[in-house]
Amino acid sequence: GTEEERDGESDAIGSSAASFAMEVVDAAEAAVVSGAGREMQQWMILGTNLYVAWALFNIALIIARSSSTSIDRYWTLVVFANVGIWQLCAHSGASSLSRANERVNATIAGSREKANLRPTALSESTAITPVKKNTFKPIAGNTTIKVTKVEDSNVNENGDRLPSWVPISSSVFQVRSHGYLTTKKKIPSPGVLYECVAVDCFVSDSRFPEIAPRVRLPEIKFDADEPTNGSGKTWKSPDMFIVSIALPYEAPRFGQSTVDGPGLTFVGYFKMREETRRILRQIAAEGDDPALSGNGKDDPEVDVQKSVANGVRLWEQYCREAPSDPSFQARFKLIPSGNLEEMGCPSYIAKYNGKPVLIKRNRVTGFFDDYRAQGMDVMEFDISLHPFPYLFKQAMAYLKDYFDKTVASFGFVIEGRNDEELPEVVIGAMQVCHIGPKFTVNGEDFFAGTCPKSSAPPKTLSD
Repeated sequence: GTEEERDGESDAIGSSAASFAMEVVDAAEAAVVSGAGREMQQWMILGTNLYVAWALFNIALIIARSSSTSIDRYWTLVVFANVGIWQLCAHSGASSLSRANERVNATIAGSREKANLRPTALSESTAITPVKKNTFKPIAGNTTIKVTKVEDSNVNENGDRLPSWVPISSSVFQVRSHGYLTTKKKIPSPGVLYECVAVDCFVSDSRFPEIAPRVRLPEIKFDADEPTNGSGKTWKSPDMFIVSIALPYEAPRFGQSTVDGPGLTFVGYFKMREETRRILRQIAAEGDDPALSGNGKDDPEVDVQKSVANGVRLWEQYCREAPSDPSFQARFKLIPSGNLEEMGCPSYIAKYNGKPVLIKRNRVTGFFDDYRAQGMDVMEFDISLHPFPYLFKQAMAYLKDYFDKTVASFGFVIEGRNDEELPEVVIGAMQVCHIGPKFTVNGEDFFAGTCPKSSAPPKTLSD
């Protein structure tokens, strides 16, 4: 609580209300189907009408409390308020019945198609269009250009201008030092566990979760005697780690979803470094004894503040426990920074530059997925900033006009909470620039295969 960190997360009321509304709709649909077509007499207030009804109800209460309101006027007001709210209600029976008929039609159509029969609709006005599952997978990293300096051109060989990304040193990020609980001192990260090998950047109408199964990942190779893809490995840390950040860029509006919407997404693909693998082998061989893993605490020849051994051990523990332990998963930190002062941003925005953000709400703002059961030695952490508070979204809407000039850096850390877990070490880092809407590709087109940059040959990454 004493560290200058902001989790920036909004109250869970909005997301809980959204979940409740979805449960109501699902229940209505189930009742329609089980009732053999009988229409449900269910009414609800949706979208902006809910806010109008809320305002109308409160106005009625305020006027009713007035000492000048007579009994006749009071009952007139009650009738008026109830009639107004009734007018705002939507009858969901017809729409639920329609959706139920569409589902039954789709089932019948599928069965008849297998039997080579002509499909028959339940009603003359209902038309069933078969939906084909999109099996196209674009190449990871084909929405950006890798450059060596921010000033380098972001024009590719075809003359297209795209966002660019730059390899960045982890030392630009301030992390907790060994002894932080006593000294409250932060230091530049002593190292990095994974190196960035590709970056994607796209705009979309809604968030794209679970990136790993959607793209063709870079093929990563290690030394000939190194275990890969889980074969012969004695540790849980993945060969590849993916982080996506979904950033809203529109000002919030009444009636608009608070958990999703239009925005900009950054995706970083990170390959485990050889030093990380060496320490993992040592930790596995020595039974995870901190005194034997080279953290430097008892060795005067080693500066503990420059050792990454404790950070590797904490990361390995995170990979073992976080998939099944939401409280441990909530220790994932995002450290964003950018050239905000150079762009002339207001101080109320710039003061958060470089401050770590705890991604605490499991399956709301943070989504941790393990794909090893699917044959991929990959783990992924998706960050959604859409549920963040109103003021944050207003700030992002303000910054949208400056995205063309923005240079944004992102570092990722697991929060260390005792000296055996400190100093903290950056897991991976990336820096992106030229991220304005006129440069970024459309996410829907990218994943559908209609984006020209989706057809490049696959890449092989090796040491």
